[in-house]
Amino acid sequence: MTQNLIAGLTGLVLIASLAGYALIGGEHTESGGADSHAHSDEADHADESDHADGQAANLDAHAGEDEDEQELILTAESLSTAGVRIEVLAPVVLGDSITVPAEIKSNAYNSSIVTPRMAAIVVKRHKRLSETVETGDPLVTLFSRDVADAEGDLLVADRELRRVRRLGREVVSERRYLEAQVARQQAEAQLLSYGLGQDAVDAITSSKERESHAHGEFTLLAGQSGVIISDDFRDGELIEPGQLLFEIVDLDSVWVIARLDIDDASAVPIGGRAWVQYGGGTQEAEIEQIRSTVDEETRTVDVRILASNVARKLRPGQFVQAEIERGDGEPVLAVPSDALVRSADGDWIIFEQDDDGGLKPAEVERERVIGEWTVIEGIQAGTSVAVSGAFFLQSELAKGGFDIHNH
Repeated sequence: MTQNLIAGLTGLVLIASLAGYALIGGEHTESGGADSHAHSDEADHADESDHADGQAANLDAHAGEDEDEQELILTAESLSTAGVRIEVLAPVVLGDSITVPAEIKSNAYNSSIVTPRMAAIVVKRHKRLSETVETGDPLVTLFSRDVADAEGDLLVADRELRRVRRLGREVVSERRYLEAQVARQQAEAQLLSYGLGQDAVDAITSSKERESHAHGEFTLLAGQSGVIISDDFRDGELIEPGQLLFEIVDLDSVWVIARLDIDDASAVPIGGRAWVQYGGGTQEAEIEQIRSTVDEETRTVDVRILASNVARKLRPGQFVQAEIERGDGEPVLAVPSDALVRSADGDWIIFEQDDDGGLKPAEVERERVIGEWTVIEGIQAGTSVAVSGAFFLQSELAKGGFDIHNH
């Protein structure tokens, strides 16, 4: 019995020990689980922090990229190919200007008229209105009784001179020889005065060409190159001496006639600058002449401006605006108007070059426009700026891709 009691007590002690161990093990497990969750939360927070830092870094990087995109790096060859010209901004004297209506007229110094010098009948027209001609081109063939008579006189005088020459000075007296020579020269001069060219006169006395030559007919030739702007006549018409047949004008340059009041005309210098403004644009010109008299009806003074017209943008009879510079003004910072473009928000910008050769947009204020120049503020003298090709630079800046053979 004693043994049975001892065995029971031993079993109770063993059970109690196992229960205590289980309780202690459970506490450790719960403690370990809390620590695990704590570590996990810290890791999650660390990951979120790293992600936020990464996003901030990415934003900074994009911001840096936007700043970089505001600068164009182009080689000198690329700038030349694109028509971009860089110049140092310096004060210029533009002076004051006045804008007045004006009219385009033909440059009379580069024009000519074609008229007969005797009564004649139109046989055939060779050129028409608006056609371009070169010096020596045939214009019109005429018939004249006076020319026919002069041709007969030339033939007689020419044959007489030939006969005298064949006889020789031993047979013919010096006086007779001289008379024959003078008669021949006078007959030739008469035809030349009628407007016949030397080749036409020589053809009259040439036995080879005389048979094909119509007696009394002659052709008027163009005395200059240019464009025919007048030809008011018809075939078969009787033309009086001095009647206008053709007017030929060299349109490479034209006159712009502006009318100024007396005070403004007095302030305009000959050789000064002017700008002709028309529907298709503006071009620079030069003041060529100022009339010395005042128009009795308008009480104005005509100012003649010489403008290049190689591109044929100006036509005689066209009305335009003439901006004329009056005297000297104060030095101002100005650039060609093409150097300015508008930014996305509507501000005026110009492209300035930094020390590294990069081109960046710089906001400026437009003060006023004088001819093809624009007076600006907001940028310092001595700055290197693009005075041409601004639209190209703006488009390249907008694209963000600047590959024009420089990469």
